[in-house]
Amino acid sequence: MNAKKPGTISSIFVTTVVGALTLASYAEHIQSGEPAHQPSHRGDATSDTQWHWQNPLPQGNNLRGASFVDANTGTVVGEYGTIVRTTDGGNSWVPQSSGTFNTLFGVSFIDTNTGTAVGGACGIGGESTILRTTDGGNTWMNQANPGTVCLFDVSFTDANTGTAVGDGGTILRTTDGGNTWSPQTSGTTKTLYSVSFTDANNGTICGFELGGTGIILRTTDGGTAWIEQTSYSLPQGANSFYAVSFSDANTGTIVGDAGIILQTTNGGEQ
Repeated sequence: MNAKKPGTISSIFVTTVVGALTLASYAEHIQSGEPAHQPSHRGDATSDTQWHWQNPLPQGNNLRGASFVDANTGTVVGEYGTIVRTTDGGNSWVPQSSGTFNTLFGVSFIDTNTGTAVGGACGIGGESTILRTTDGGNTWMNQANPGTVCLFDVSFTDANTGTAVGDGGTILRTTDGGNTWSPQTSGTTKTLYSVSFTDANNGTICGFELGGTGIILRTTDGGTAWIEQTSYSLPQGANSFYAVSFSDANTGTIVGDAGIILQTTNGGEQ
């Protein structure tokens, strides 16, 4: 789900500007590695801009995370604060206003109305972004939090209880729907890319250190204590864990580079 890994893919869009000028401008952006267009936070046309997405629709930013609550209803998040929503199984997608230009890497909905998206401004002097909706994304509200790094994933098990993870071993926890977020001790400075909780107490996190080794953390008490799990073997040269998903307290899968697929049926017990 969530690796949502760094990488730059220029967005392509079509305008009615004279062809030669359009191609020249686009070439400059490609050479610089910058996106050809930074949209408004709504991701669609506004009255104060002469640019709007024509292809692909409804927008063209890189997308990083998704959450579906049933066969029809889902939300996807991505770069420049992009949020798009479907209520017909993806046959159509409608942009929503996030109120931020920060990249959103992860999103978690617990029903059709209540969801949380996370991301941030990565790098030195960065910030953690946490957005919350209780009306299916018609409005997204920024939530204050103590994070100062990018958050890459979030997992909620009910309307109140959720955990977000990110750079530098950051773990943030809420038990009141995000009105307050508190840091938890991870015991690592490695980047944590993915988190999966099956109930308020049982959760697993995975990640890795660039140029270093991967890490798997497990809690059975809601994050009061996070224990590193090391009972696994990997292919030679493989050490990066990008995403984790548990279907119940015991059954889960972790994936990563070099074709890594780790599975457990006992909660990863050592």
